[in-house]
Amino acid sequence: MSAVKKILPLVMFIIITLQVNEVFSQKYYFYTGKKYGSESMYNPINFFLNSGYDIIQYDKYSKNILKYPYGTGFKNVGQNLINPIGPINRYGWWNFFKREVLPFAYSKDESQWFPNYQLHLLGGGLTYAALEDWYRYNKFSYPKTLAFTTKMMIDYMCESVENGDYVGDDVSVISDMYIFNLGGAILFSFEGVKKFFSEKLNFADWSLQPSFTIPTVSLENNGQYFSMKWKIPYIPKIHLFYFFGMTTLTGLSYKFDSGDAISIGVGARASDRFVTDPRTNRYEVAIAWDLGFFYDRNNSLMTSLFYSVYTENRLSLNVYPGLFKFGNLSPGFWVVLKNNGKMMFGLTTSWAPGIAFK
Repeated sequence: MSAVKKILPLVMFIIITLQVNEVFSQKYYFYTGKKYGSESMYNPINFFLNSGYDIIQYDKYSKNILKYPYGTGFKNVGQNLINPIGPINRYGWWNFFKREVLPFAYSKDESQWFPNYQLHLLGGGLTYAALEDWYRYNKFSYPKTLAFTTKMMIDYMCESVENGDYVGDDVSVISDMYIFNLGGAILFSFEGVKKFFSEKLNFADWSLQPSFTIPTVSLENNGQYFSMKWKIPYIPKIHLFYFFGMTTLTGLSYKFDSGDAISIGVGARASDRFVTDPRTNRYEVAIAWDLGFFYDRNNSLMTSLFYSVYTENRLSLNVYPGLFKFGNLSPGFWVVLKNNGKMMFGLTTSWAPGIAFK
């Protein structure tokens, strides 16, 4: 209870600060109301499905979201957050900082700081700013407070799903929630930071198109992803391209005068995650080669194609709403070709999760 009393004033201070600063944001940086592409699908529900269940992209995780031990996950994450000092003391403060916070460890089972900076700080910061834009664009009162509350609640959900049925210390939850998720929201609350990442790095959310099978309630084709494009000096129309999420790709992007762009990246996909220390829930990630092709319009992703090696999904194609029109309708769709030769596909819209067919 004493730990709660110490944490609660910090949370209240952040929420009150966000409320006071509501009037200072005037420009839309990461959500502008586009009716096409990945931006047309951006909303709190799809964010919840893409981010909250990001972990189920691993082949070994069940897609049936009704079967997860939410009670155990919520409770264990909460216990680590209510009393963070105890788990860190038992883990070791130097181990905590070198593996979770500072870039001092580089082995596969010790470099948890890398996804922390990439996904939780930068990706989480963009998510906070994009949600603020979305709430403000749709005329909600207190958009910053709503964005912060939505983001942190879904971040908690994500940690709980990842926790599964594990019971015990987990310092990664502490670093994720208190340092990087919170830090990302604070960092991207500054106009100068949002302007730099939006205008200089073309930072964008290029998440997938989450879809449900009926009646089994299996969540398919979900995952939160981000892209950056940095214009190379003295080389017109060519950008360095960086794409990250469960996959990390680097490459080049070519931008046409129309605002359309094509990009290609090569890199690695996280293909499996396994625990290396059951006492602390520390894990290691296995990787496999991955290749991606992308077409976007004004930084809103219109279509993507992934070729993955040594994962269950060999080819994955996503076509977002707005690329093809049928009268007044412009649905999106996706197709996955699996290693065993079987196919799966789904139909999506910009206003609700899609329907998947096996």
